[in-house]
Amino acid sequence: MKAVRLNEFGGVDKLLIEDVPEPDLRPHHVMIKVDSAGVNYADILRRGGNYPGPGLPSSMGLEAAGIITAVGSEVSGFSVGQKVMGMGPGSQAEIVGINSNLVFPYPDSLDPVEAGGMPIVFLTSYHILKTRGGLQTGDTVLVQAGASGVGTVLIQLAKAWGAKVIATASTQDKLDLCKSLGADVTINYTEADFEEVVKDETGGAGVALVAECVGGEVLEKSVRCVATYGVLVSYGNASQTMANLVSSDVTSNNRTVIGFSMGRSPSGTLDHKGAMVEMFPMIAAGQAKLVIDRVLPLAEIGTAHEHLANRGARGKVILTP
Repeated sequence: MKAVRLNEFGGVDKLLIEDVPEPDLRPHHVMIKVDSAGVNYADILRRGGNYPGPGLPSSMGLEAAGIITAVGSEVSGFSVGQKVMGMGPGSQAEIVGINSNLVFPYPDSLDPVEAGGMPIVFLTSYHILKTRGGLQTGDTVLVQAGASGVGTVLIQLAKAWGAKVIATASTQDKLDLCKSLGADVTINYTEADFEEVVKDETGGAGVALVAECVGGEVLEKSVRCVATYGVLVSYGNASQTMANLVSSDVTSNNRTVIGFSMGRSPSGTLDHKGAMVEMFPMIAAGQAKLVIDRVLPLAEIGTAHEHLANRGARGKVILTP
């Protein structure tokens, strides 16, 4: 079978399409013939050696959707021929084996290409808002990088759960996308100081929840946007720059700063299946959707990485075998 492979860390030239043996079926896994696979910023970091993963050489990718072709001996509740999406390493391939705890049947109404880009952004957004952020109806939420894959879902879920949403982005096109998804206030952070705009919009009180993935100065300023007893969830460092958090910025307003990474969460600590059960009816009802930036063949993995790294994406980039 063909798979996206990484034999050494480096630039996009290190991404290869290679023929490799099909994975062995493990007792707790299901084998999936891949219809589509998502591309995430974590893949960019992984290529550069800045994200955990199996030793090299290894196959790339963290999520996919497709048809189950085999079921492990210790697996129950799944059957051959079932349409599923899931999260697991090596997903950017024609066939992938994924632990059944991270596999989710999806409804017939969902496009198989769309399904492959959903697990990570929807589950990340769910856990940021509910599991870690404790979102309540009536809260105001600041979503940094609102036009990103996760950002577009954060906006929709937060609105569906009764929040007011302030979203940031770098271009008018991206701001328009955020507005179309339900953002109440949009800020072009290249033209305005988002910290000052948030203060103006909230009468100086700040927001109950910040979802932050940029790091560096954006993280520093985002902390000061948090209301008294509010929460900031840091779920990435796309800028790959250090932040200098001032203790008084956290303690003076009893603010909470939380880190979140699904990939680094101990097994069994997050209820992914329950989250998906809650979100699928919302998706079916049109309350939340995956925003697809572009769909590319597996062979164009380099183009996908360059597009994401250059911050060109509006939503999710998806690969098809």
